[in-house]
Amino acid sequence: MSQLHDFSSPRNLYEKLLRDAQRLSSDITGDNIFNFVSTAFHLQHWIKNSPLVGSEVMKRILRRISSSEYIKHCQNIARAKEHFKIQIKSDVTADLIIGDEKVDLHHFKEEILELYSNYFKVK
Repeated sequence: MSQLHDFSSPRNLYEKLLRDAQRLSSDITGDNIFNFVSTAFHLQHWIKNSPLVGSEVMKRILRRISSSEYIKHCQNIARAKEHFKIQIKSDVTADLIIGDEKVDLHHFKEEILELYSNYFKVK
């Protein structure tokens, strides 16, 4: 039986971001963080190349996404300009250490999801 995984729209990649976030919530690992960060960074490019980006509302949301400090961290990690470490405190809490900055991993993840959810609520 064949399966088809369709990645042809920003919505498809957003759904992957949600799955990555869920995976990260249940299993804090470097692999899961990197998958989440990479998807979060590249999703803005999928949005930029979508036909809906021409509206002023979409442009404004996209500017907010690309100017986010957390998305900039995602970009720098995906492009190997910054490295990260994880300090696991418990099964559900951890700090993400990017350079000299320490960020609560849950907060980092939720802020990124909120940025993108705004786009998909409007769309």
